[in-house]
Amino acid sequence: MSEKIIERGQVVKLDRVEGNLKIGRDATLVAENGTIVVTGSITASRDFFCEGNLVARNLRCKDGSVEINGDLEIEQYVNVDKSLSVNGHVISPEIICGGTFRVDKYVTSETIKIGGKMKVQGNVQAETVTVGGTLKIRGESDIGTIAVGGVVKLSEKVDIDLIKVGGSVSVLTGTIDTVDVGGVFKAIDKVEINVLSVGGSARFDEDSFVKEIDVGGVVKALGDLKFETIDVGGSVKIEGNAEGISFKVGGTASCNRSLTCSGDINIGGTLNVAKVVTADKINVNGKIRAILIKARSVTIGRKALVEGTITADKILISRRAEVEDVYGKDIRISEGARAKNIYGADITIEEGVRITGDILYTDAIFIEDDVRLVKEPKKVGSLPSPKLDLE
Repeated sequence: MSEKIIERGQVVKLDRVEGNLKIGRDATLVAENGTIVVTGSITASRDFFCEGNLVARNLRCKDGSVEINGDLEIEQYVNVDKSLSVNGHVISPEIICGGTFRVDKYVTSETIKIGGKMKVQGNVQAETVTVGGTLKIRGESDIGTIAVGGVVKLSEKVDIDLIKVGGSVSVLTGTIDTVDVGGVFKAIDKVEINVLSVGGSARFDEDSFVKEIDVGGVVKALGDLKFETIDVGGSVKIEGNAEGISFKVGGTASCNRSLTCSGDINIGGTLNVAKVVTADKINVNGKIRAILIKARSVTIGRKALVEGTITADKILISRRAEVEDVYGKDIRISEGARAKNIYGADITIEEGVRITGDILYTDAIFIEDDVRLVKEPKKVGSLPSPKLDLE
């Protein structure tokens, strides 16, 4: 195959090159009719500039940077050791850039590997995007996998399979299958995510659905949050309603409306809910505060504290726990626990328990010695309903 050589520092007008093109240091290519077409490969030693569109089979720039004032379309691969700047669009199956990759329009590729920063003003469509530093996309992102060491900012709608980032991620809206972030995740508008794993913090500014949430630090939702499972070692703050299957918090959690789970709620730390907590099973080893705590089964752990009304079929108040009003079918108050009012079908009160209000039962009651009761237990035909103010 023939080869055309552009010497160092030359300014050359070109239209079409049959074969390969070799470009010397600091050379300038000028497209005579708007586009330069090279049927073979382009190789450059150090920097070069192209005024106009550039089309070729391959583009390789060693130890230098490339600036294209136009579009860049490469049939097989682009490999630039330093920076690549394109004022138009870029189309190539493989793009490798050791420094900064900047594009003023859109990028279409299969594999993109950038050592420094990547900034695209338009849309990006790719199978994989790997960036060592910062990734910023102002258009829409249709990407299989994003792997970034530093910061990701996606300013329009996204459709992404996997985001894996060591630093922080900010997305506007869209759908993501899996997010794995070491630092901070932020969604500005509505998002749908299957798996969210964050070492630091996650924030949702609008109503969102996240199937699985695993956060070591902080989760904050300014709207409603729907989920299947939440497992948080740090803290959760939800301004709207929270609805899902399983909710597990080792630290602190708060919800400014209601928390509803079809499965289990496990609280190792503190849970504050403005209105109602509903679940199949609720286990509290720390502290829970709500107007109403409602489940099929409720277990209040040793020395745990509950502020609010409990209603469930089966209720266990463990040793030295403190609760307020309790409504249930099968209620057991363990040694040294404290409660206000107890309303149940079958009630067991162990020694050292203190009840400061009413004890009403419909079927049976068993009381051990050394129990302090302000009022005598009373058998009734039916139990009263909880008096609640949920406004």
